[in-house]
Amino acid sequence: MTPIRQYVDLLSVQLRSMRDELWFVAILQLALSLGLVLGMGYLIPDVSEVTAMYLVTGTATQAFVTVGLVMLPQNLSQARAQGRMEYFLTLPISREAYLLSLVTVVAVMALPGVAFSLAFGAWHYGFSLSYDPMFLVVMVLAVFSLAGVGVAMAVYIPHQQATNAATQLIIFYVLFLSPVILPSSQLPELLQQTAKAAPPTYAADAVRATITDLPDTSLTKDIAVMGGFAVGSIALSAFAIRRRG
Repeated sequence: MTPIRQYVDLLSVQLRSMRDELWFVAILQLALSLGLVLGMGYLIPDVSEVTAMYLVTGTATQAFVTVGLVMLPQNLSQARAQGRMEYFLTLPISREAYLLSLVTVVAVMALPGVAFSLAFGAWHYGFSLSYDPMFLVVMVLAVFSLAGVGVAMAVYIPHQQATNAATQLIIFYVLFLSPVILPSSQLPELLQQTAKAAPPTYAADAVRATITDLPDTSLTKDIAVMGGFAVGSIALSAFAIRRRG
């Protein structure tokens, strides 16, 4: 069986095994997006158009982060603890196909939150978005870069409790200490430098570059860095689970 056929079959298995969770995740994504768009707006008096654009595009990026860097590593860590990962590793399948099927499911779960954040946020704050065709490429790379890192976390962090704690710290960092919802210029110099090593930074910047006219974006750099995170994290994770298998 070719790796592509394995990927299709594994994706079908993953989607069917999570069919009872997909609707719940979609509702959760919509609720989180609604809460961030409205809640952060309440905290900021006199929201300008530029601030609103950062808030809305950052909330859309947060949808990728929530699924790729929180839900995915938590679920995969639980699967490892319960032996479900070990079961898949006993099968004669490509490890890369297995990982890519997990990442694809993440993309499916993230899309409702991304679409709702952008549509509702633009309507609520009264500005228009201009979609560049590269936005589709950005979405794919955002999913693979963030979910790839999430898989690597679940594979390399030895304990489920430690994985869960790390994902909670990630949410706190992305919301308040990174240039995802806030402009980089509003952060201290130390956080501006640490953000350069965080994939959500490049995902948020790429989203802004392709759907707004905000200045100081760098789409080419964002795509290159996200591609590096995606390939590197998936390769490292495949290497690790190949050794486990």
